[in-house]
Amino acid sequence: MRKRPAIRIITFLTAALVVAGVFAWRNTRKADSLELYARANTEHAFNELVTSVSELANALDKSQYLSDPALESALCTQIFGRAMTAQMAMGVLPYASQELEQTASFVAKAGDYASVLSRTVGGNGGYSEEELNNLRSLAETAAVMKMNLQDMQARMAAGELTIEDVYRKTDNAQGGEDPTPLAGSVFQSIEQQFPELPTLIYDGPFSETMASRTPLYLLDMEQVDEDAAVKAAAEFLGTDRKDLSVTGECGGDVPCWVCAGNVNGGRYTVYVTKQGGQIWSALGARALGEQSYSIRQGLTIAEDYVGRWGLQGLEESYHTVSDDGVLLVNFQYSQDGVRCYPDLIKLGVALDNGTIMSYDAQGYICSHTHRDLPAPAVSREDAQSGLSQALSVQSYSLAVIPSDGGQERLCHEFLCQTEAGEKYLLYVNAMTGAEEKILILLEDENGTLTI
Repeated sequence: MRKRPAIRIITFLTAALVVAGVFAWRNTRKADSLELYARANTEHAFNELVTSVSELANALDKSQYLSDPALESALCTQIFGRAMTAQMAMGVLPYASQELEQTASFVAKAGDYASVLSRTVGGNGGYSEEELNNLRSLAETAAVMKMNLQDMQARMAAGELTIEDVYRKTDNAQGGEDPTPLAGSVFQSIEQQFPELPTLIYDGPFSETMASRTPLYLLDMEQVDEDAAVKAAAEFLGTDRKDLSVTGECGGDVPCWVCAGNVNGGRYTVYVTKQGGQIWSALGARALGEQSYSIRQGLTIAEDYVGRWGLQGLEESYHTVSDDGVLLVNFQYSQDGVRCYPDLIKLGVALDNGTIMSYDAQGYICSHTHRDLPAPAVSREDAQSGLSQALSVQSYSLAVIPSDGGQERLCHEFLCQTEAGEKYLLYVNAMTGAEEKILILLEDENGTLTI
C-alpha cells in the first residue's frame, strides 16, 4: 500500500516529462520551420533584387539610344517599375540601413527621375541633351550594381557565400582573416564603388532642389540654446520646465533639439528647431480612455491651440478620427482667400480628455512665406469647361498645391461629385490649364480622408 503513492508520483513525473518532450520537439520543429521560411523569404528577396536591378540597368542602357518620344516615355515607365520592385525587395532584406544607403538612394532617384521623364518627354519632343547625359550616368551606375549583384549571386550558387552570412556580416571574423567574404562586406564594397552621380535638377521628390530646401519660416531667426528649447517645449505642452529635459539633438536640413518628459499622464517627445526655437513636431504616448469629447469639441480645441501658439491665417481643411480615439486635424494657410496647402500643420487631439497628442509643423516651417501670387492666366470658366462631363462641380477655390518635387502650382480647385455621390478634388493649373492632380474624398461620421 505504501508503494502506491510513490508509483503515482513516478507515473505523473514520467507523463510530465513525455509531455514536456513533445512540447520541446514541437517548438523545435516550429523554430526550424520559421527559420527555413525566413531563409527562403530572404533568398527570394535577394534574387528579386538582382533580377530587378539587372532589368533596371538594361532599360537605362536602352534609353540612351531611342529617338521616338512615345517609346522613350514607355521605357521610362518600365524603368520606374523596375526601380519600385528593387525597393520592395530591399525592404525585405535584413541589412543595416547604412549598408544599403547608397544603393537604396540610387534606385529611388533613378525610378523617380524616369517617372518624371515619362510624363514630360512626349510633350517636349524627346530627351534634352542634359536629360540624355543624366540617363547615361544613371546607366553606368546601374551597370556597376548589376555586375556586383550578379557576382554575389553566382558566389552564393557556388557555395562560397550563404544567405545566412547576411545576418552574421563581418562580425564572424574572429582572429585572423576570414577566407570567405561575407555578405555585409560585399554590400559595403558595392556601396564604395558608387561613382559620383550627376546633380538631377527636375521636379521630383528626390531631386537636388528638394534636398537643399531652406525652411522659409525660419529665415532671419536667431539660434537658440538648450534652455530656450526646453522653455519653448514646456510652453507648447502647457507644463513646467522641470518636467522636460533635452535628451539629444538631430541634424539634417532643419537641426533640432530633442526634448522629452512625462506630461499629462503620458511620455512626450518634442523637437524644437535650433534656429528660431519653433516646434517642429511633438508626439505623446499613453493609453487612451473612453471618448468624452465630441468631434466638434475636439476641432474647437485644435483651432484654439494653433491660435494660442501664434499661427495666424490657418484654416481647417480635413479631419478624421483614428481607431484609438485621436482626432487628427489638418490646417492649411490661407492668403487673400487662396488656400496654400504646402503650409500645412497637423494636430492630434485625444478625445478622452482633450489633450494634444501629436503636432507636425514641418510643412508650415519649410514652406510658409508671403507669396507674390500671379493673376490666373486661365479663367475658372475655361478650366471648368475641360473637366469630365461625368462630374458636377460642388464648390470652387483658388489654391496653391505642392508638386511631387515640392515646387508650387497655382491651381483652380474644384470639389466635384459623380451621380453615385462619390466626391473628388481636381486641380487645374491656373497658368497653363493642365490638370495637375486628382484626389478622392472619403467621408464618414469620423471625418474626411483624401487619397
